[in-house]
Amino acid sequence: MKYPLLLLLGLFSTAHANDAIKLNCPMRGALTVSFFDYHLITMKWGDHFQVASGKEQGHTTAGVPFWSTTFGNGDNLAFFPNSGSYYLFYAGSQEPVLCTEVGSYAYPVITPPRYENNGGVTESQAKRTEDDVVLLHPAA
Repeated sequence: MKYPLLLLLGLFSTAHANDAIKLNCPMRGALTVSFFDYHLITMKWGDHFQVASGKEQGHTTAGVPFWSTTFGNGDNLAFFPNSGSYYLFYAGSQEPVLCTEVGSYAYPVITPPRYENNGGVTESQAKRTEDDVVLLHPAA
């Protein structure tokens, strides 16, 4: 009984990428926003990569619901589910820019190959002792 429970907990304790969206935002261009379990969100554009943790739910003064998240560089991404609109607040800016959703997709589930923890060391190499190793000091 204990082992099936541990296996079940192990399956739910890993972070999985659920889905991603591709956005086109003024001044930044094409970017990919990925949504992971445990409220982890990443944003990538060009050679840049930012991470955010958590979503804050809110309403505008007119009562329109939205959620927003803050990335490590200070950018804020806001999503309005009623209209399906994404807005990006660049770090230090109070004015949002409307981003166009170019597409969305789900990440494929893969199982990475298993490697043994011997680091590729052969059995004869693993049996070497300190007497087998000679350290040479480079001449000054």
